[in-house]
Amino acid sequence: MKKKILVAGILDTKGPEIQFLAQQVAAAGAEARILELSVGKQVGWADINLETILAEIDKKPEDLYQVDRHQASAWVTEAAIQHVNKLYARGEVDGIIAYGGSMGASIATAVMQSLPIGVPKFMLTTMASGDIRSYVGTKDIIMMYPIAEAGLNALTKQILTNAAYGVAGMASAPTPDKTNEKPLIGCMMFGVTTPAVLQAAKQMENHGYDVLINHAIGTGGKSMEELVSDGFITGLLDITTHEIADEMLGGVLSAGPDRLTAAARQGIPQVLAPGGLDLINFGPKNTVPEHYVQQTHLPGRAMYEHNPNVTCIGILPEEAHDIAVHMAKKLNAATAPTVMCVPMRGWGACDTRLPDKELGWAGPTAGPTWVSDPEKPEWSLRSKYFVDGLRETLDLSRPNIEVLVTDMHMNEPAFANLMAGLLLDMLNGQWVKGNCVDSPKITAL
Repeated sequence: MKKKILVAGILDTKGPEIQFLAQQVAAAGAEARILELSVGKQVGWADINLETILAEIDKKPEDLYQVDRHQASAWVTEAAIQHVNKLYARGEVDGIIAYGGSMGASIATAVMQSLPIGVPKFMLTTMASGDIRSYVGTKDIIMMYPIAEAGLNALTKQILTNAAYGVAGMASAPTPDKTNEKPLIGCMMFGVTTPAVLQAAKQMENHGYDVLINHAIGTGGKSMEELVSDGFITGLLDITTHEIADEMLGGVLSAGPDRLTAAARQGIPQVLAPGGLDLINFGPKNTVPEHYVQQTHLPGRAMYEHNPNVTCIGILPEEAHDIAVHMAKKLNAATAPTVMCVPMRGWGACDTRLPDKELGWAGPTAGPTWVSDPEKPEWSLRSKYFVDGLRETLDLSRPNIEVLVTDMHMNEPAFANLMAGLLLDMLNGQWVKGNCVDSPKITAL
């Protein structure tokens, strides 16, 4: 049976290109159905016309002509999402490909984002050469730069043909054998927490689990929250939570306000740590807000240029307290076992009291974000404030919520093994609050 591919676009401005693309999808062995996303006028030749999709929201094509293009595109997007998802539910969509400029890409990729992960999604647009975050979101969308904005010629025909055969091939790809499929563990990683994550992941894999490691760059956290909500994740090793700091303090790697909510909502076990939470992330040095630059003399507020495109600013102990309060309020909603593990000797490669290559910092001095607790210099003052915030806000009377204060650094193998062991106990139904406090390096709040 031929695979069914939707070929979408604004037909009143990109009609010839969309028709050619559909012809090539058919030539590649798939069934092509042209989906109209026009905001100017209905062309009359689409397989799924504007009138059909607008009926989903009780609108007609003539309604679009009474409003500006912004409102018109919003209606078309809303209607197309509803219609395409109905088609998918009936087994009539095996993939989608679209061609367009900024408006066409905005509408088409919104439709693509509404489809499940694994459904082939291919967007041809000149916008692919710029910032494509809003077009891709957290879904598996291929963005291809088509060289030209419009027009059919020897060059553009070859590009459209390549794309058509690409989406047809993806739709025809075999489904991986799920006979030996293992439960999936979600895990968050950033460069500064790599040693901890890899060690913890290894422990989980040794005990029969697969581990999905997302990059904690904003989209990574959003993707993880969605994967948990969609039921893909059995348990969560939320080792790297620095996206919370970026959300609260204006960094560029925020995962949005819903970060740290899905596991509690879905009732799956989670083990957390403040990995990378000593950092706020920005782009090149000249993009760091001036008020942060003026504060670099404060304890913990150092500036660290990771590379020409990434500049980090340390968070203050007082901010660590506020972040803990913010996180605790979200974790209070958890119904499944939930443990926050706090490494008092530092939260990542930049947060080290002494140079240590094994922890990720070669020196020659302390890590750039390190600030000692005057009462206990080997511990981080930031950690002390963070623990205070948890103590004040987290409902520790609940039998499923625990905070473990550890005399360890984030990237010590022992800390990674602790987190993995906790999650394994939870998944095996063996976790009991208080069962880890017999170690001299671990205490519970």
